[in-house]
Amino acid sequence: MTIDAQFSGITLRKPGVEDGAALHRLVRECRPLDENSVYCNVLQCTHFADTCVVAEKGGDLVGFVTGYRLPDNPEVYFLWQVGVGEGGRGHGLGKRMIQAILSRPFCRGVTELNTTITRSNEASRGLFASFARDEGAEMTEHEWLTEAHLDGHSAEYLFRIRPLSTPRAG
Repeated sequence: MTIDAQFSGITLRKPGVEDGAALHRLVRECRPLDENSVYCNVLQCTHFADTCVVAEKGGDLVGFVTGYRLPDNPEVYFLWQVGVGEGGRGHGLGKRMIQAILSRPFCRGVTELNTTITRSNEASRGLFASFARDEGAEMTEHEWLTEAHLDGHSAEYLFRIRPLSTPRAG
């Protein structure tokens, strides 16, 4: 197990196959996140472990970030989901997890973070605005996936945060 950080009894680490089902359960608790299949969450915890993080407290998952580097533009980290359960709130865990991933050697060369957020998800909008301010970066947004693309699901807006200032592993 690679530990990225420890604070307030919380350990940030790379996920493994054993975390997939627990991550899936935590997504269900973190409304309004979209629930993926357990299989998808297991793949995130294995195939994409270098670009995902789980937060553990007392043996329970209390937070996670899933994402990946864009295959056609590896300078961009695409953050798929971030979730913080009740046991992880009040510690700035969302930002800490994002910073832990971006500080890993695997993310060397990442200069931009992208994510998508619906109009109604104020918590995520606040998290990423705060992250951009802390980075001294510009944050832009535009509609990316319409309701028609998503079969009636709310439109997703692409947020681009750049340039990132978090020190990258060298």
